[in-house]
Amino acid sequence: MIATSPDLSRLPKRSIAARIAGSRPFWDFIMGPGYNKRVVKIGREYYSFLVDMLLDKNEIPPRARVLDVGSGPGLLAMALAREHPDAVIIGVDHSPAQVRAASSMLSSSQLDNCSFRVGNAVDLPFESDSFDIAVSTFSISCWPDMRKGLEEIRRVLVGGGEAFIIDADSGSTQEEVRLFTQGYAAGGACRSLHEWFTRRFVFGRAVAITHRKAEELARDAGFNSIAAEKKPGLPFFRLMLCK
Repeated sequence: MIATSPDLSRLPKRSIAARIAGSRPFWDFIMGPGYNKRVVKIGREYYSFLVDMLLDKNEIPPRARVLDVGSGPGLLAMALAREHPDAVIIGVDHSPAQVRAASSMLSSSQLDNCSFRVGNAVDLPFESDSFDIAVSTFSISCWPDMRKGLEEIRRVLVGGGEAFIIDADSGSTQEEVRLFTQGYAAGGACRSLHEWFTRRFVFGRAVAITHRKAEELARDAGFNSIAAEKKPGLPFFRLMLCK
């Protein structure tokens, strides 16, 4: 069965900064183009590192169906597709512009086990019990209702299915955030602005959450097994869940 579409007007109100950071126009026209340009420049090496940080090598079983929630420009989904050629990888993102960017990049690859579609994290366009694994990177803090998004991930997972999530940890030290933003931010005259923007709309307490809060939300969403960890030296948390 497909879940009944939620009344988005009834979802809990989030801060103005969080609503801006998670809005479709923000990702279609403001954040998305610059973000895509930067992550493409960072390239496959960064996303291979991200895959290793997100998943252990044996966590995707043979012929698994894998859902990437908040797939953005698609580099993570495509990295997973390359490393697991017998798996089926589907990316979903609420921004049509991001889905177009991902599909365009996919069309120039040799991958035939990956695809992308438009969809909202709090109302995933898939039947229940459809996926073996769900992943999400730097997306949960953009969802209009984080618990509802986790409930949706749980719904579409098969019994015993697992979810692996990485996102910005608002409890990170200033030094961890500084070191990350220095490596990620654009160079030249835009560096200071880019660093401020990343701090405010990625790691800021009005937008991001701590790994302890993520663990609490996952428990409220009904997952049977929950583990959350702060990544040492990095301003991220990793959430590992089992239905």
